[in-house]
Amino acid sequence: MKKAIYCFIICTFLLIQQSVAQSPVSFPDGIIVGNSTVAIPSGSTYKLAVSGGIITEKVRVATNGTAFWADYVFEPAYKLRPLKEVETFIKENKHLPEIPSTAEVSQNGIDLAQTQALLLQKVEELTLYVIDQNKKIEKLERKVRVLSRKK
Repeated sequence: MKKAIYCFIICTFLLIQQSVAQSPVSFPDGIIVGNSTVAIPSGSTYKLAVSGGIITEKVRVATNGTAFWADYVFEPAYKLRPLKEVETFIKENKHLPEIPSTAEVSQNGIDLAQTQALLLQKVEELTLYVIDQNKKIEKLERKVRVLSRKK
């Protein structure tokens, strides 16, 4: 019965939100779905707490600007760490540079938009490393061809 009531409340809220887009409905204390183990921290700006997880087919994270998005990695001024430095950092810290540790995530959780930007940064850095490695391989292949012809 509780689940039906929660579902009704959320569905009603969503319907009202859609029909009155100019003046959104407000629940000052927020909405809690699930058992009493989940709560909205006092004084926080959170408006929804869900116990037990959420299943959805699509999530859109709205951001206030995209200044943190990782395209800066491709700017000429961006300094890509030498791989030896990355290796040393990983050996000492057991995680990638700029990526939060397990302890940090356990304590603070994650911000989806920020985490996506950090992961994109790492993918872009990996792409630059691969491009650099490919150039080195091509250079070595040319040297091998030249040396092979001399024999």
